[in-house]
Amino acid sequence: MRRLWSKLSIKWSMAMLFLGVSLISMILVGVFFHIYYSHTVKQDFHKVTDEATKRLNDHIEFYLEQVSRSTRTLADSDLIQAWMDKSRELNLFEVDEIETQLRRSVAFQYSEVVGIFLKSADNRVIAAPSFNFKEPDYMAEPWYHLPVPEKRVLLPTYRINYPQSQGMSVISIMMPVYSRSDLTLIGCVVIDLSLSEIETTLERSKIGKSGHFMMLSDDDTIVYHSNSEWRGTSLTRTPLSVIHIPQEGSVGTEFFEGKQILVSAHSSKATGWRVVAIVPFEEMAGGLNTAKSSAISAFVLIAVMVILIVPVLSNLFVEPILRLESSMNKVAAGDYDTRADFQQGSNEFQKLNNSFNKMVRQLEGQLHTIADLKLQELHARLRQKEAYIQALQNQINPHLLYNSLDVIKSIGYLHNNELVVSMAGNLAEVYRYTAKISDYEVTLREELTILEKYLEMARIRFPKKFRSDITVDPKYYSCLVIKLTLQPIVENAVKYAVHSGDGDTVISIRVYDEVNDLVIEIADNGDGIPENTKSELVSDLRAITMNGHSPEIARRNSLGISNVHSRIFLKYGEPYGINLSSCHGRGTLVSIRHPLQFAG
Repeated sequence: MRRLWSKLSIKWSMAMLFLGVSLISMILVGVFFHIYYSHTVKQDFHKVTDEATKRLNDHIEFYLEQVSRSTRTLADSDLIQAWMDKSRELNLFEVDEIETQLRRSVAFQYSEVVGIFLKSADNRVIAAPSFNFKEPDYMAEPWYHLPVPEKRVLLPTYRINYPQSQGMSVISIMMPVYSRSDLTLIGCVVIDLSLSEIETTLERSKIGKSGHFMMLSDDDTIVYHSNSEWRGTSLTRTPLSVIHIPQEGSVGTEFFEGKQILVSAHSSKATGWRVVAIVPFEEMAGGLNTAKSSAISAFVLIAVMVILIVPVLSNLFVEPILRLESSMNKVAAGDYDTRADFQQGSNEFQKLNNSFNKMVRQLEGQLHTIADLKLQELHARLRQKEAYIQALQNQINPHLLYNSLDVIKSIGYLHNNELVVSMAGNLAEVYRYTAKISDYEVTLREELTILEKYLEMARIRFPKKFRSDITVDPKYYSCLVIKLTLQPIVENAVKYAVHSGDGDTVISIRVYDEVNDLVIEIADNGDGIPENTKSELVSDLRAITMNGHSPEIARRNSLGISNVHSRIFLKYGEPYGINLSSCHGRGTLVSIRHPLQFAG
């Protein structure tokens, strides 16, 4: 997604962004509208079906009540009372009269009456003679196996087995008959009704173009449905089983045969049956489809406007970026005098231009700084080369001194003067070691060796004034140190402690390691360094540490403490170098700190 986005120009990126935002907005509006409108449709559907089912229930209840009343006079006749309670034996003529009464009953005023029967408490049955019933015929009817009810009972739809109307769907009404003498239950009147009246009533009350009602018994037997094959069948044994019938007074949304439908149910108190209304959702939500079409049209219109207008409006944002890009290209080409147009304000592009100008100024300053540093480095290299050449030239001069010392050594040897031989030999070795510039770092063994030669010369000069004590563990002999680190410090000790002292001066040298550092301590028990000289030395050491090598200090103390500290500090940095402490009348301690590293 990022790769695709990076390939698009800002104009089309903004167009796609606005288009996406518009689409999401329309979708969200559509979703909220659909939820709200669906809820409204359900409320309207509930109101419509509630009123319609109340009318249907009232009509059906009134109809069933009228049919039931038509049997009351029939049940009060003397012959029927005598037949049911067996108060006396009836002859064939009296039984025939009962059948005639059934045939002439007021119930026959209703054309939908399919059959009328008398059933006694002991399961004796008399049917209207026009049906030509025989006992095996009515024994198959569901009401025959039911006990005589104490109040009116409705049997849901089933198929009858009459000889004349076999297979017809009917409902049955069982009306109780009580004895006039003692009010005991002696039998019932059974009326079978066709569904023509219920069908006519429900078909007249359609909802929408294809919406319809159906009637269910309390055990979910289909009392009536427009599909006659489903009548009298359990709901679970039909394709309607996928529909969840909602509770009384509520509305549900279901999917049936690929369509969304609305379903509601209302019960009848008189029959105990439920009238279920089923209507396709789209027929009740015609306005929703119109709203969807309007939303799609609005989105198409917005998309066209976005595609046409956004690229034009985006120039307001693209042009400042292009101008800034042009300025950046000039800076990349080396033109550091380029500046972006800047006007004071809160506009983000102006803030960006201001930041760009600051960046260019800082970059220009840094380039000048880098150029100055490079120039300084170049000058330093030139001075280093000059110093190296000067050192090579200075190396030539000591050759005369080496040769002269060798001649003096030979003369002393010829005259058997050991002091002259020793002095000349040691001095020559010290000068050779000092003048050799090929090695910058040497081992502590080499440094101690040349120090011993210097101390031998000092003893010749001051045979009774001092002694030296060098305590070094051999494990430190291979440690690397800066060349000429010890000799200048010991030379200062000889100069200030031995030469000016009264005698019995001791110069001690001790070496140890501390964490990852090598520490060399050179101590004497002389009179100490004068306070003003000490302050000057401490100030020089601090100045070297703070500001690097100082040519003035090096010239003032070419081989002294400052010179040694400068060379160690410039080589290794902090915290390496010399630490000086001195106390008047008690002596001086010079501590030299090196990194602890050994020769390979």
